[in-house]
Amino acid sequence: MNHPVQMYIPYQLRVKLKQIDPILDHQWQQRLNLLLASTAEHLHCKIEDDYLKPKNIHWNYLSQLFEFKGHIGLHELHSYIQHSGLLQLAQKIRATFQYLEKYQTDVQIADYLETITYEINSLELQDQKDIQAQQLLKSAFLYDAALSIKRMNFSVTQNSRGLTQHQVRCFIFEVFMKSEILGSWFAYILPSEYAQQELPIFQDYFSHEQRVRDFEIIPTSDYYFIIGSSGDSRVSSYSIRRFLTEENFGVANKFYMSGLVLDPKQLDVADYLENFKQQMGKMIGLQRQMNPHIVELIESLHHYNQHQLREKITQIIEIKGFSIDHLINEHLTEIEKDLCVNILEPFQNGLKNSIQQPDELEFCFLNIRRLMTELLHSFEVFSQEPAIQFNPHARQFKYRLIAYLNLLKQRRAYIFVQFEDQAHYRQHLDLVTTPLEQLWDQVNGAIEQSRLVQQQLRQLERDAKQSAKTSFFKRLISKSENNYNQINELKTSLKEIQHRCYLEIIRIQKQYTQHSLYLESKNLISAVDPKVRHYAFADGENGVTRLPFLLQLPENRDSFNLQSIALILNQDVVHSAKHWVID
Repeated sequence: MNHPVQMYIPYQLRVKLKQIDPILDHQWQQRLNLLLASTAEHLHCKIEDDYLKPKNIHWNYLSQLFEFKGHIGLHELHSYIQHSGLLQLAQKIRATFQYLEKYQTDVQIADYLETITYEINSLELQDQKDIQAQQLLKSAFLYDAALSIKRMNFSVTQNSRGLTQHQVRCFIFEVFMKSEILGSWFAYILPSEYAQQELPIFQDYFSHEQRVRDFEIIPTSDYYFIIGSSGDSRVSSYSIRRFLTEENFGVANKFYMSGLVLDPKQLDVADYLENFKQQMGKMIGLQRQMNPHIVELIESLHHYNQHQLREKITQIIEIKGFSIDHLINEHLTEIEKDLCVNILEPFQNGLKNSIQQPDELEFCFLNIRRLMTELLHSFEVFSQEPAIQFNPHARQFKYRLIAYLNLLKQRRAYIFVQFEDQAHYRQHLDLVTTPLEQLWDQVNGAIEQSRLVQQQLRQLERDAKQSAKTSFFKRLISKSENNYNQINELKTSLKEIQHRCYLEIIRIQKQYTQHSLYLESKNLISAVDPKVRHYAFADGENGVTRLPFLLQLPENRDSFNLQSIALILNQDVVHSAKHWVID
C-alpha cells in the first residue's frame, strides 16, 4: 500500500529555516546546504517557495548555488509602506547613519542600535497592516545597520571575559538583531535538547547548571552564547549593552555578568574549559539552599510534564466516527485540564504556601518558564500533524500557551513575590480579575442595549409591514415614512453600540497592558489571517492557574459579533468559577 507523500515541513525544520539569514550569518549557505542534505528531496521545492524566496534567496542554475539577491533597505520603504508616521521615522533613521559610521566603540554602537530599535518597537499600532510595516521598518533598519557595522573597526570595552571584536559583532548580528527580526521564532537550545548535542559539555556541565541558573544557550555561526535571563521584563535578555556590562560590587575581582561566549574550537585548549566554568560561576545564580518542599514540588512537576503531559499531547488521536474537529477540541480540553490540575494549580499552591526566601522565587520562575517552554515546543511539534495543522482549536490553544509564557515573564514582579499579608495578595488577584470583569460588563451591557434596540426595531418593522397592507390614503395619514426613518436610526444605533463595545475592548487591553497582550503587536504570532487580531488576558488565580483568556477580534469593526464574544466571555466566567472535574 502506497502512503501519501508528506508535504508539510516539520516544526523543527521550520525553526532552523527561519534562522537562515544571509546578512547576519556569514555561514548561511553552509547551514542551508546541511539542512537540505538532511531533508527529504520532495520538500525542497516547498522549502524554497515558503522559506527561501521570501528571504530573497534563489537558486542559481549556472553556479548550482543558492544566492542572496538583497534586502529591502530604508531607502526603499516608500514602495512598501503607506503609513505616514512610519515613513517619516524611516527618513529620520536614515539621517542618523552618518553618526553610526563615526562611532568607535562597542558601547556607542550598542546604544545606537538599541535606542532606535526601542523607538520602533514603542510605536503603538493597531492595524495589522501597519504592524507588519513596523516589522519591515525594523528589519530594514537592522539590516542596513549590519552592513555598515561589518565595515567598522570598533574597540571593545575592557572586560574580564576577553571578548573580541569578532565575538561582539557576532552577538550583535546573530543574537540581538536576529532576536528582534525573528521575534518568537528566534531559537535557542532547549534543556531537553542538551542530550542530543555533540559537545559533551552540554550533558556533563550545562544540564547541572540549569538547576541553579536561568540561562539560554544560543548557537551561532562560530560560538555558543550563554545568556542569563533579564530580571526586568522591560529589558531584553539579548540586549547588547547588557551583554557587554560587567557589574562590580566594590570588591576587587568580584563582578557579575549576564552573558558568556563558548568557543567550541577552544575546548581542547588547556585550561579553556576550566576558565569558562569559573566565568559561569560569576553569572548570577541561586545562592542559598532551597526549601526541600519547593525542590520536591518542582521536580514532581517536571516529571509529570516530561513523562505524562508531553506524551499525552503527542499521542495519536483516534477517529472513531466523530468529526476530527470535535475530537481535537476534546483532546485539547483534556490536555488543558491536566496542565491546570497537575502543574499550574500545585505550582501556585507552592508559591503561596511554601516560599521562604527570594532565591526560591527565582528558582520557581526559571523552572516554570523552562517547563512551559518545553511544553510549547512539544505542542508545536504536535500541531504540525496534517489533521492538526489548520485546526482553529489547536491554533488558539497554541496562542494561549505562547501568551502564558510571555505573561509569565511580563508579570514576573506580580507573581514571584513574597506577599506581606492577605490584603496584599488580594490586590494582585484583583489586577487579573478586574480587566476580565470589565470585559464581561462591557460586552454584556452592550448585549442588553442591543436587545432593547432590537425590540423597538422589531416593533417598528411589524408596524411597517402592517402599514404596507393599508390603503394609500391611510398610509399617508399614518406617516409610515417616519417609521422607516426610525428603523434606519435604530439600525444605526445598533452599529454604534457594536462599534463602542469593540473600541472599549481595545481600550481595556491598553489600560491593563501589564496583564494582557496584543499578540500580533508583540510579534508573538505570525499574522496567519490579516483580518483578525488576538488579545490575551491573564486568567486564573493571580494569572497562574489557568491559561490566558484569548479574545479574537476582526480587524473590521463592522464584522464584530457581540453575541459570539459574549458567548466566549460567559463560558470563561463559568469555566473559571468552577474547578476541573477530575476523573
